[in-house]
Amino acid sequence: MSKVFIATIQDSIEDALAYIMQSAGMTESVKGKSVLIKPNLFEPISYTTGQTTNPALVKAAVQWCQQHNAEEVIVGEGPSYFTPAGALKECFTKTGIADVVERCGAQWILFDEHHYRTYHDTSPFLPQMFRISEHAFLYDIIINLPVPKTHYLTTVSIGMKNLKGFLKREDKPLFHRVDINKAVVELNKIITPFINLVDFTTTRHHRSGFILAGSDIVAADSVSTALMGLNPHEVQTLTLGSQAGLGEIHLAKIEIVGEDIKGLKMHYELPSAWLEKQFPLLTITGHDTACSGCIIPLFSSLTHLADQGKTFTRPLTIMLGTATRSDDAPDVLMIGDCSPHKPENCQQVQGCPPSKHEILKALSGHLSDKGF
Repeated sequence: MSKVFIATIQDSIEDALAYIMQSAGMTESVKGKSVLIKPNLFEPISYTTGQTTNPALVKAAVQWCQQHNAEEVIVGEGPSYFTPAGALKECFTKTGIADVVERCGAQWILFDEHHYRTYHDTSPFLPQMFRISEHAFLYDIIINLPVPKTHYLTTVSIGMKNLKGFLKREDKPLFHRVDINKAVVELNKIITPFINLVDFTTTRHHRSGFILAGSDIVAADSVSTALMGLNPHEVQTLTLGSQAGLGEIHLAKIEIVGEDIKGLKMHYELPSAWLEKQFPLLTITGHDTACSGCIIPLFSSLTHLADQGKTFTRPLTIMLGTATRSDDAPDVLMIGDCSPHKPENCQQVQGCPPSKHEILKALSGHLSDKGF
């Protein structure tokens, strides 16, 4: 039976992590081993947003490995395709990760500055060609430190999807041009973390932070999904991952060790539900063919407008990916360069990826004379 371990943060993150690792029988696991810690640093924003890994958890993981005689500890990441090339290191510096890692006497690595391994025709569910960081294969142990989030295309983004950070930046959009759910499952067949530590440490969604851990990545993601208030069986990466033999999805077959999960359940709002509530006159087409390079800055811009209490007073259609214009959509904004045809009288935010600033400007400008 798969096991998932949960510890609430009472005295310190370090104590919670030590309890989890001891409960999971990991105290001798890193001795004499090289360890890569893989957080989620897709963008240079604070962990308090619930979008990036808490530097305090990264620090605790580094120190735990050092205290248990790991030969080498590295923290590495390859940020989102949306993040500009010139800002990739800021994902370490502005999030505070670089500082805590250096204070621990460890090293942090931006995958983009190092070698990648090329794959050709690996699976019908993967792009014909893509590249994975050599750092996915150089270490004895990978500790996966994802942040639990909802996602417009995959429903959730937790441990399984966090492994996309190992892909070469320019190849990440390719996973959106095939079935992204199947592609993520195939990627998990190539890269296997030793343990997954899911970062619920921010109190953004719960009154007390906690850590969830498991060596079974499907089980860890499934329990995390359930705690988020969502059904694991409605998440394709989990159902497909279970069918592929990557782990256990059935909660009744997963042993929970530690905290009683009844007091930890939350309600994460799906992006589609949030959009419908905040912007009832907005229609987004082509999202299933778009990558995070367009989706992330679009949602960031819409969140900014929602935070300002703004909404659309007339229907607006946003075209993403390879979407084509519908005849009954009078006001259209095209985002990105994927669509083969630009409709007449249609504003476009160009770029691959497009700028978040330009998307926000286009949204505001498009509606400036129509009554925000």
